[in-house]
Amino acid sequence: MASVERVGAADEGRRATPLRCDRVDFAGERGVCLTTDRFYATHSIMVFDGAFDPLHRLPLHGVPSRVRLAPDGRLAAVTVFVSGHSYLDEGFSTETSIVDTHSGERRIANLEELEVRRDGAPFRAVDFNFWGVTFAADSDRFYATLGTNGMTHLVEGRVSTRRVDVVLEGIECPSLSPDQTRIVFKRRVPLGFGFGWRLHVLDLQSQAVTPLAELRSVDDQAEWLDDATVLYAIPDRSAPTPMVTDVWQVPADGNGTPALLLKGASSPAVLR
Repeated sequence: MASVERVGAADEGRRATPLRCDRVDFAGERGVCLTTDRFYATHSIMVFDGAFDPLHRLPLHGVPSRVRLAPDGRLAAVTVFVSGHSYLDEGFSTETSIVDTHSGERRIANLEELEVRRDGAPFRAVDFNFWGVTFAADSDRFYATLGTNGMTHLVEGRVSTRRVDVVLEGIECPSLSPDQTRIVFKRRVPLGFGFGWRLHVLDLQSQAVTPLAELRSVDDQAEWLDDATVLYAIPDRSAPTPMVTDVWQVPADGNGTPALLLKGASSPAVLR
């Protein structure tokens, strides 16, 4: 169930909403809730207003994975798994669309339609997958993950020009800081007898990369609480199922230690 909580105001408590969402985000008096009908196993996008009243509903063509709204709330990026259920699954396939939250129509049906360039030259492959979109302050420019040939790339694009450019390799699920200078992302690393993800922060000007103090695997598109703090969901090890998660916070400069922020919560979205 989607809920709202004022961070640092313990006396107010968590306020429940009438929405049941697998993923949710909100900005500029518009929200997007990715839902699953548990009986029919169908998925949909539900656009809602500031009073949590439904405005538009669109079908989803796969299992909900990520959603991010532009700062003005006009556009939403929605990612689903068309096949597979994790970014560690071999042969997984995603579909990422851009939805106009005012008209209720898809502005871009699939980011794979866009022109892609690397080092100024056209770049194309049959196994392209896009996910993890994050919008800049102008609500047109965005960053995202492009996966192909077993590699992940950070790409930068614009909805208006329908073009993206490869920026760097080895970056997944980016999230742009409020001051627009850094990106927090997850990077695949060896973990135990397999692999997991470690959170890092990229300085966009210097391209310096800083690993964060969270050493547990974070399979999430992190969110910024403010310019100094990153939020993310971690499974609750005391719960009977890994589907139960808590929201943690960690300093964005690589120092400090992780701290629990919200119990029984996931998919954090900060209202600015």
